Amino acid sequence: MVRTEHQNKDNFIFYWDIWIALLATYLAIEVPYGLIVHYRPAGLILFLNLFVTCVFVADIFVRFKQPSPHHAHSPHANRSPADVYLKSWFTLDVVSAIPFELLFWNNTNFALSLILCLLRVLKMFRVASFQSTWEHRITINHAVMRLLFFFYFLGLFMHWIACGWIRIRMEDTNVHMLHTYILALYWCTTTVTTIGYGDITPDKNKSIEVIYTIFAQLTGAGAFGYIIGNIATLLTNIDIVKTRHRERVDRVDNYMKSKKMPKRLQERVHHYYNYMWHTRKGYDDAEILAELPESFRYEFTLFLNKSIIEKVPMFKDAEPSLLKEILYCLKPCLYAPGDAICSFGDIGDEMYFINKGAVEVLSKDGHHVYATIKEGGFFGEIALLLKQPRNATIRAVGYCDLYSLNKASFDRVISDYPGFEKHIQEMAKERMEKQQNN
Repeated sequence: MVRTEHQNKDNFIFYWDIWIALLATYLAIEVPYGLIVHYRPAGLILFLNLFVTCVFVADIFVRFKQPSPHHAHSPHANRSPADVYLKSWFTLDVVSAIPFELLFWNNTNFALSLILCLLRVLKMFRVASFQSTWEHRITINHAVMRLLFFFYFLGLFMHWIACGWIRIRMEDTNVHMLHTYILALYWCTTTVTTIGYGDITPDKNKSIEVIYTIFAQLTGAGAFGYIIGNIATLLTNIDIVKTRHRERVDRVDNYMKSKKMPKRLQERVHHYYNYMWHTRKGYDDAEILAELPESFRYEFTLFLNKSIIEKVPMFKDAEPSLLKEILYCLKPCLYAPGDAICSFGDIGDEMYFINKGAVEVLSKDGHHVYATIKEGGFFGEIALLLKQPRNATIRAVGYCDLYSLNKASFDRVISDYPGFEKHIQEMAKERMEKQQNN
């Protein structure tokens, strides 16, 4: 219950942050544009600005009550959310909640209006702080998340540069204002992206325009370098797993060729590694689980295998602690198409649970198919109870992901549960009597 409540709070803050980011983006676009055009906020614009102000005020109260999703893992986890908030984002949130563009819209001092505008847009620093939280919450590559944030802020920055270009270049901003803004944004795009067609250029006789253009060009050069660097990092991170898989395949391939192994066997090995890549991206379940802490390992195993174990009749009334130990004893195994998992007459000491794929139950001579066991099924339980010869051959239809449970591990676990052990002994006795009668 406590955990669910904590998750609900984290979900609320996550979606609240998205809402704040959307409203802050609106302000970052509208306020600078309104400052340049110098129009009186009215109608829908006035309503939206007042609405944003109300939400920003509400945001202050929310931050006092709700900690950030990673507050429990921060160095200040022993302090209250209110105390941490007061010493971090409180001042910025208060300043950005004041509707300066409504209070000073008719101010003739552009420098003062610009300062007040910048105070209002400071909320974008708050949006930038959401990146680390969203990287943990949204399951995409961190390099992709950084690029998305970068393009987001680059778009806003280009909007601000375009507004500044209008201010320093256009004398009459009331004539075809939308067209003027589009031309300014066009100039900004060609300059920042270092394309520079030259059809819109600064007036060489006006130093402010030349200096402003140099600033835009330097910004574009820095942005271009950042994009190339992040894309290179992203491609490297994406390919690193595939590269390691390819190296493993090449090593095995060279080994098989050096030993002059049959071509058919080499092809089967190649098919196996292709299957491993397409289904698991080269990862080994056992290797991943071994790196996790005990508590996480149990939750992973429980999620992957509990539904399989619960379908087995002998575990129907087993205690949760017993099931937990049984889950730990399961070993993942993979069989290729046509592989004989069990052969008729072999002494069995393992039972199997089918995670993916299907198997066929064959006759003694292997010519007749008695049954097909599909995903979620199991077989070989008699081996755990009686350790008798297999009464059928089990063959993999395609690639089969299985989990095996051997008798030694099984006997060790049930020895700590006398009641269940007695139940198993009775079940084994019934099976033995049934086989003798048949």
